Amino acid sequence: MDLNQLNYFISVAQTLNFTEAAKRNGITQPSISHHINELEKQLGARLFLRDRRSVTLTDAGREFLPYAMEIVETAQDAICRVKQTEDGSKGHVAIAAVTTASETLSRCLSAFARRYPDILVDIHFTTGRGQSITMNENKHDFYFAMKDMVPTGKSFDYLISNVDQLCLTLPKGHPMARGPLDFSRLKDERFISISEAEGPALYSQIQKVCQAMEYEPRITNRYDTAETVLLAVGAGLGISILPQAITKVFFSDNVEAIPLDLECAGRTYVVAWHRQSVNPTAHLFLDVVREVLGQPEE
Repeated sequence: MDLNQLNYFISVAQTLNFTEAAKRNGITQPSISHHINELEKQLGARLFLRDRRSVTLTDAGREFLPYAMEIVETAQDAICRVKQTEDGSKGHVAIAAVTTASETLSRCLSAFARRYPDILVDIHFTTGRGQSITMNENKHDFYFAMKDMVPTGKSFDYLISNVDQLCLTLPKGHPMARGPLDFSRLKDERFISISEAEGPALYSQIQKVCQAMEYEPRITNRYDTAETVLLAVGAGLGISILPQAITKVFFSDNVEAIPLDLECAGRTYVVAWHRQSVNPTAHLFLDVVREVLGQPEE
Protein backbone atom coordinates (compact mmCIF):
# COMPACT_ATOMS: atom_id res chain seq x y z
CA MET A 1 0.00 0.00 0.00
CA ASP A 2 1.11 3.60 -0.51
CA LEU A 3 0.20 6.98 0.97
CA ASN A 4 -2.04 7.88 -1.95
CA GLN A 5 -4.15 4.79 -1.36
CA LEU A 6 -4.45 5.62 2.32
CA ASN A 7 -5.39 9.23 1.61
CA TYR A 8 -8.05 8.10 -0.86
CA PHE A 9 -9.41 5.59 1.64
CA ILE A 10 -9.60 8.27 4.36
CA SER A 11 -11.40 10.66 2.00
CA VAL A 12 -14.01 8.07 1.09
CA ALA A 13 -14.43 7.09 4.75
CA GLN A 14 -15.01 10.72 5.68
CA THR A 15 -17.42 11.55 2.86
CA LEU A 16 -18.98 8.13 2.24
CA ASN A 17 -19.12 9.25 -1.37
CA PHE A 18 -16.65 8.16 -4.05
CA THR A 19 -17.44 11.08 -6.35
CA GLU A 20 -16.93 13.68 -3.61
CA ALA A 21 -13.73 11.96 -2.43
CA ALA A 22 -12.42 12.03 -6.01
CA LYS A 23 -13.12 15.77 -6.26
CA ARG A 24 -11.27 16.41 -3.00
CA ASN A 25 -8.21 14.63 -4.33
CA GLY A 26 -8.29 15.98 -7.88
CA ILE A 27 -8.75 12.61 -9.59
CA THR A 28 -11.59 10.82 -11.37
CA GLN A 29 -14.16 8.64 -9.62
CA PRO A 30 -13.06 5.48 -11.54
CA SER A 31 -9.47 6.17 -10.49
CA ILE A 32 -10.27 6.43 -6.81
CA SER A 33 -12.41 3.29 -7.04
CA HIS A 34 -9.45 1.49 -8.61
CA HIS A 35 -7.13 2.56 -5.78
CA ILE A 36 -9.62 1.44 -3.13
CA ASN A 37 -10.01 -1.92 -4.87
CA GLU A 38 -6.24 -2.38 -4.94
CA LEU A 39 -6.01 -1.50 -1.24
CA GLU A 40 -8.75 -3.99 -0.39
CA LYS A 41 -6.85 -6.70 -2.33
CA GLN A 42 -3.66 -5.96 -0.41
CA LEU A 43 -5.46 -6.08 2.93
CA GLY A 44 -7.53 -9.11 2.02
CA ALA A 45 -10.70 -7.44 3.27
CA ARG A 46 -13.51 -5.27 2.00
CA LEU A 47 -13.39 -1.76 3.41
CA PHE A 48 -16.69 -0.45 2.03
CA LEU A 49 -20.14 -1.78 1.23
CA ARG A 50 -21.33 -0.10 -1.95
CA ASP A 51 -24.63 0.00 -3.78
CA ARG A 52 -26.31 2.54 -6.04
CA ARG A 53 -27.66 4.56 -3.11
CA SER A 54 -25.05 4.49 -0.37
CA VAL A 55 -21.54 3.76 0.77
CA THR A 56 -20.82 2.45 4.27
CA LEU A 57 -17.71 1.30 6.05
CA THR A 58 -17.43 -2.39 6.84
CA ASP A 59 -16.26 -3.54 10.27
CA ALA A 60 -12.81 -4.02 8.74
CA GLY A 61 -12.93 -0.49 7.32
CA ARG A 62 -13.83 1.02 10.68
CA GLU A 63 -11.02 -0.94 12.29
CA PHE A 64 -8.49 0.15 9.65
CA LEU A 65 -9.42 3.86 9.56
CA PRO A 66 -7.56 5.09 12.70
CA TYR A 67 -4.44 3.18 11.66
CA ALA A 68 -4.56 4.69 8.17
CA MET A 69 -4.90 8.18 9.62
CA GLU A 70 -2.00 7.60 12.00
CA ILE A 71 0.23 6.27 9.20
CA VAL A 72 -0.51 9.30 7.00
CA GLU A 73 0.04 11.74 9.87
CA THR A 74 3.34 10.08 10.81
CA ALA A 75 4.54 10.17 7.21
CA GLN A 76 3.61 13.84 6.87
CA ASP A 77 5.45 14.65 10.10
CA ALA A 78 8.53 12.78 8.87
CA ILE A 79 8.53 14.65 5.55
CA CYS A 80 8.13 17.96 7.38
CA ARG A 81 10.95 17.16 9.80
CA VAL A 82 13.35 16.20 7.01
CA LYS A 83 12.54 19.39 5.10
CA GLN A 84 13.03 21.52 8.20
CA THR A 85 16.37 19.85 8.86
CA GLU A 86 17.47 20.60 5.31
CA ASP A 87 16.29 24.20 5.73
CA GLY A 88 18.46 24.69 8.79
CA SER A 89 16.30 23.75 11.78
CA LYS A 90 18.55 23.09 14.78
CA GLY A 91 16.38 20.84 16.90
CA HIS A 92 12.85 19.93 17.75
CA VAL A 93 10.56 20.01 20.81
CA ALA A 94 7.11 18.40 20.93
CA ILE A 95 4.51 19.75 23.36
CA ALA A 96 1.02 18.55 24.31
CA ALA A 97 -1.21 20.95 26.22
CA VAL A 98 -4.71 21.35 27.53
CA THR A 99 -6.20 24.63 26.36
CA THR A 100 -6.59 25.95 29.91
CA ALA A 101 -2.78 25.98 30.12
CA SER A 102 -2.53 28.31 27.10
CA GLU A 103 -1.42 31.37 29.02
CA THR A 104 1.59 29.65 30.62
CA LEU A 105 2.42 27.88 27.38
CA SER A 106 2.40 31.17 25.48
CA ARG A 107 4.85 32.78 27.90
CA CYS A 108 7.22 29.82 27.69
CA LEU A 109 7.04 29.68 23.89
CA SER A 110 7.74 33.40 23.56
CA ALA A 111 10.83 33.19 25.76
CA PHE A 112 12.06 30.06 23.98
CA ALA A 113 11.56 31.52 20.50
CA ARG A 114 13.54 34.63 21.39
CA ARG A 115 16.48 32.55 22.58
CA TYR A 116 16.34 29.69 20.06
CA PRO A 117 14.61 30.95 16.89
CA ASP A 118 15.89 28.07 14.76
CA ILE A 119 14.45 25.28 16.92
CA LEU A 120 11.16 23.81 15.72
CA VAL A 121 8.33 23.52 18.26
CA ASP A 122 5.32 21.26 17.63
CA ILE A 123 2.20 22.01 19.69
CA HIS A 124 -0.70 19.61 20.10
CA PHE A 125 -3.79 20.67 22.06
CA THR A 126 -5.78 17.91 23.74
CA THR A 127 -8.88 17.34 25.81
CA GLY A 128 -8.46 16.19 29.40
CA ARG A 129 -8.91 12.56 28.42
CA GLY A 130 -6.62 12.95 25.42
CA GLN A 131 -3.89 14.52 27.56
CA SER A 132 -3.95 11.62 30.01
CA ILE A 133 -3.68 9.15 27.15
CA THR A 134 -0.81 10.95 25.41
CA MET A 135 1.13 11.23 28.68
CA ASN A 136 0.87 7.51 29.24
CA GLU A 137 2.00 6.88 25.67
CA ASN A 138 4.89 9.37 26.11
CA LYS A 139 4.54 10.84 22.64
CA HIS A 140 5.77 14.35 23.49
CA ASP A 141 8.65 16.03 25.26
CA PHE A 142 6.53 18.26 27.53
CA TYR A 143 2.98 18.29 28.83
CA PHE A 144 1.21 21.43 30.00
CA ALA A 145 -1.48 19.82 32.06
CA MET A 146 -3.34 19.48 35.34
CA LYS A 147 -1.28 18.00 38.17
CA ASP A 148 -3.84 15.21 38.58
CA MET A 149 -3.19 14.10 34.99
CA VAL A 150 0.47 13.21 35.63
CA PRO A 151 0.86 9.41 35.79
CA THR A 152 1.70 8.07 39.22
CA GLY A 153 5.11 6.56 39.86
CA LYS A 154 8.59 7.86 39.15
CA SER A 155 8.47 8.14 35.36
CA PHE A 156 7.61 11.86 35.26
CA ASP A 157 8.95 15.04 36.78
CA TYR A 158 7.02 18.29 36.82
CA LEU A 159 7.08 21.93 37.83
CA ILE A 160 3.97 23.62 39.21
CA SER A 161 3.20 26.42 36.76
CA ASN A 162 0.12 28.11 38.22
CA VAL A 163 -3.01 27.66 40.29
CA ASP A 164 -6.41 28.37 38.78
CA GLN A 165 -9.96 27.98 40.05
CA LEU A 166 -13.37 27.12 38.71
CA CYS A 167 -15.87 29.89 38.14
CA LEU A 168 -19.55 30.16 37.48
CA THR A 169 -19.98 31.25 33.86
CA LEU A 170 -23.10 33.15 32.83
CA PRO A 171 -24.28 34.88 29.65
CA LYS A 172 -23.43 38.57 29.59
CA GLY A 173 -25.99 40.59 31.51
CA HIS A 174 -27.28 37.66 33.58
CA PRO A 175 -28.93 38.95 36.83
CA MET A 176 -26.74 36.73 39.01
CA ALA A 177 -23.63 38.60 37.82
CA ARG A 178 -24.76 41.73 39.68
CA GLY A 179 -25.79 40.18 42.98
CA PRO A 180 -24.45 37.87 45.68
CA LEU A 181 -23.64 34.33 44.63
CA ASP A 182 -26.70 32.22 45.41
CA PHE A 183 -26.87 28.83 43.76
CA SER A 184 -30.46 28.33 44.91
CA ARG A 185 -31.46 30.95 42.33
CA LEU A 186 -29.96 28.79 39.56
CA LYS A 187 -32.02 25.64 40.09
CA ASP A 188 -34.19 26.24 37.01
CA GLU A 189 -31.37 27.44 34.76
CA ARG A 190 -30.25 25.34 31.81
CA PHE A 191 -26.81 23.94 32.61
CA ILE A 192 -24.24 23.12 29.92
CA SER A 193 -21.81 20.42 30.97
CA ILE A 194 -18.44 19.18 29.80
CA SER A 195 -18.59 15.59 28.57
CA GLU A 196 -17.55 13.14 31.29
CA ALA A 197 -15.91 10.91 28.66
CA GLU A 198 -13.69 13.66 27.21
CA GLY A 199 -13.07 15.68 30.37
CA PRO A 200 -13.35 13.22 33.28
CA ALA A 201 -11.22 15.23 35.73
CA LEU A 202 -13.03 18.52 35.06
CA TYR A 203 -16.42 16.81 35.10
CA SER A 204 -15.65 15.23 38.48
CA GLN A 205 -14.46 18.53 39.93
CA ILE A 206 -17.60 20.33 38.76
CA GLN A 207 -19.69 17.65 40.45
CA LYS A 208 -17.83 18.22 43.72
CA VAL A 209 -18.48 21.96 43.52
CA CYS A 210 -22.18 21.36 42.88
CA GLN A 211 -22.35 19.02 45.87
CA ALA A 212 -20.57 21.55 48.07
CA MET A 213 -23.10 24.21 47.04
CA GLU A 214 -26.03 21.77 47.39
CA TYR A 215 -26.85 22.50 43.77
CA GLU A 216 -28.25 19.96 41.33
CA PRO A 217 -27.69 21.29 37.80
CA ARG A 218 -30.40 20.83 35.18
CA ILE A 219 -28.13 19.60 32.40
CA THR A 220 -29.54 20.29 28.94
CA ASN A 221 -26.39 19.98 26.80
CA ARG A 222 -23.02 18.25 26.97
CA TYR A 223 -20.00 19.15 24.86
CA ASP A 224 -16.59 17.55 24.40
CA THR A 225 -14.48 20.66 25.06
CA ALA A 226 -14.52 23.52 27.57
CA GLU A 227 -14.22 25.99 24.68
CA THR A 228 -17.47 24.70 23.17
CA VAL A 229 -19.22 24.92 26.53
CA LEU A 230 -18.04 28.51 26.94
CA LEU A 231 -19.15 29.39 23.41
CA ALA A 232 -22.61 28.02 24.19
CA VAL A 233 -22.80 30.01 27.43
CA GLY A 234 -21.84 33.19 25.57
CA ALA A 235 -24.56 32.46 23.01
CA GLY A 236 -27.14 32.34 25.81
CA LEU A 237 -27.82 28.60 25.71
CA GLY A 238 -27.32 28.20 29.44
CA ILE A 239 -24.87 28.52 32.32
CA SER A 240 -21.91 26.39 33.37
CA ILE A 241 -18.97 25.96 35.72
CA LEU A 242 -15.58 26.16 34.00
CA PRO A 243 -11.91 26.90 34.71
CA GLN A 244 -11.31 30.63 35.01
CA ALA A 245 -8.32 30.29 32.67
CA ILE A 246 -10.54 29.35 29.74
CA THR A 247 -12.57 32.53 30.15
CA LYS A 248 -9.41 34.61 29.72
CA VAL A 249 -8.57 33.30 26.27
CA PHE A 250 -11.84 32.19 24.60
CA PHE A 251 -15.14 33.96 23.86
CA SER A 252 -14.95 36.11 27.01
CA ASP A 253 -16.76 39.17 25.61
CA ASN A 254 -20.18 37.54 25.96
CA VAL A 255 -19.58 35.80 29.29
CA GLU A 256 -19.71 36.80 32.97
CA ALA A 257 -17.28 34.76 35.11
CA ILE A 258 -17.69 34.61 38.90
CA PRO A 259 -14.79 32.88 40.72
CA LEU A 260 -15.84 30.22 43.23
CA ASP A 261 -14.12 30.62 46.58
CA LEU A 262 -14.14 26.93 47.47
CA GLU A 263 -11.28 24.59 48.28
CA CYS A 264 -12.65 21.99 45.86
CA ALA A 265 -12.68 24.60 43.07
CA GLY A 266 -8.89 24.98 42.97
CA ARG A 267 -6.90 23.64 40.01
CA THR A 268 -3.13 23.12 39.99
CA TYR A 269 -1.34 23.15 36.63
CA VAL A 270 2.09 21.74 35.85
CA VAL A 271 4.67 21.43 33.13
CA ALA A 272 5.61 17.74 33.09
CA TRP A 273 8.23 15.72 31.25
CA HIS A 274 9.51 12.16 31.17
CA ARG A 275 12.58 11.61 33.30
CA GLN A 276 14.23 9.42 30.67
CA SER A 277 13.97 11.96 27.85
CA VAL A 278 16.77 11.54 25.30
CA ASN A 279 16.02 14.67 23.28
CA PRO A 280 18.90 17.13 23.91
CA THR A 281 16.80 20.04 22.70
CA ALA A 282 14.24 19.30 25.41
CA HIS A 283 16.77 20.26 28.06
CA LEU A 284 17.08 23.71 26.49
CA PHE A 285 13.33 24.15 26.63
CA LEU A 286 13.24 23.02 30.26
CA ASP A 287 15.85 25.63 31.19
CA VAL A 288 13.63 28.32 29.67
CA VAL A 289 10.53 26.97 31.44
CA ARG A 290 12.34 27.12 34.78
CA GLU A 291 13.29 30.75 34.15
CA VAL A 292 9.78 31.76 33.06
CA LEU A 293 8.25 30.09 36.11
CA GLY A 294 10.94 31.44 38.44
CA GLN A 295 11.92 27.92 39.54
CA PRO A 296 15.69 27.43 39.00
CA GLU A 297 17.07 23.92 39.10
CA GLU A 298 18.03 22.84 42.59
